[in-house]
Amino acid sequence: MRPNRTRRRGTLAPPPARQGAGPKVRAAFPALRRVAVLAAALAILPAGQAVASDPAAPAPARPARTPLPPPAVPPDKAARPLAGVPLVNAGFESTVPGKLGAPEGWWVIQHAGPLSYTFEPDAAVRRGGERSLRVRNVGPEPFGAVYQVVQAAPYRGRTLRFSAWVRTEGTAGNRFGAGAGLKLHSMRGGYPLDVAEMRRNAVHGTTEWTRYEITLKIPQEADQLEAGLVLFGPGTAWLDDAALDVVESRPVAGALPVEQDASRRAR
Repeated sequence: MRPNRTRRRGTLAPPPARQGAGPKVRAAFPALRRVAVLAAALAILPAGQAVASDPAAPAPARPARTPLPPPAVPPDKAARPLAGVPLVNAGFESTVPGKLGAPEGWWVIQHAGPLSYTFEPDAAVRRGGERSLRVRNVGPEPFGAVYQVVQAAPYRGRTLRFSAWVRTEGTAGNRFGAGAGLKLHSMRGGYPLDVAEMRRNAVHGTTEWTRYEITLKIPQEADQLEAGLVLFGPGTAWLDDAALDVVESRPVAGALPVEQDASRRAR
């Protein structure tokens, strides 16, 4: 008898291991639990919706959701930070190899399965400095992400802003998100608490370099933060000049709405 695979909002069992995965695929996943955690934070299913017990059963059709304008904030409209939060290799200038093939100071993961996202320095397309990071979809999996981990203790109770310059080419999106979007997650024990992320308002289509930002008040329970970019489905995104700052806990002038969900508590 097959086990009941009913899933609640905010939880996701780790996907089954795929046979024949090459070393590049394995290197992209520092821990299988991180993939499950990211998928949980993305709230794949509405509350109460179950997954069919037969894995071969087709997924129910979902109505298309109209993308929302991404939260673009030019530098002259951005609020002055109260303090900066140090990031490693925020401009992707380092040529020192990072862990498991990621840029120095960053992690890269994808949903599961065969290699579907690549993360490479790009000296030809850059916003500033000598290079940017290019994230490209090359396979069937629904999302891939690059992010940096920051210790949360000094920032509990504060509001943080994650900003970066993003350029896109042919980002089409899927049911998980509209294209390429920033993410800022507060974590405890490897599981998400509160998150801010661009999903329905992710960057869609082909766009030039634009500065985007999201903000999140950090819970007292958080022990780590994850800040980065997620690419949902087809296309290519470039990331450059990322910054994490402490800001006042009020809306930023000129900012557009960002999807936030404070109900995703670790179970």
